[in-house]
Amino acid sequence: METIDAAYRGLLWASTIFLSLLIFVFIIQAIRGPRFSDRIVAINLVCTKGIIMIAVLSYTRSDTMLLDVALVYSLISFLVVLVLSKCYVSLHHNDPYNLVNLSSAPKTGDSAGETTKENIS
Repeated sequence: METIDAAYRGLLWASTIFLSLLIFVFIIQAIRGPRFSDRIVAINLVCTKGIIMIAVLSYTRSDTMLLDVALVYSLISFLVVLVLSKCYVSLHHNDPYNLVNLSSAPKTGDSAGETTKENIS
């Protein structure tokens, strides 16, 4: 039974080391990423891997309080991604459907939006 517990602990520590290497790779991607969306995804992946590492650490130390920390960290990570995305959209005015200025949208009486018999033929 002790050998199985030792094997589990070795597997969990190996997964922690692997996750830390992945975090390092995603930090490099966040710095180097050519687009802002690549950076946001990389930051989100770093936070996700951190949450998994906290959960693994909670299991290895048999400490359930760390799961509460992981839960709070996941909520904060979600809010950070939302705020960064909102800031990016508001700074670059990236609105392809023109939802901000609805006055330039086609009116219901315009001929461009209507389908008539002549347009179909």
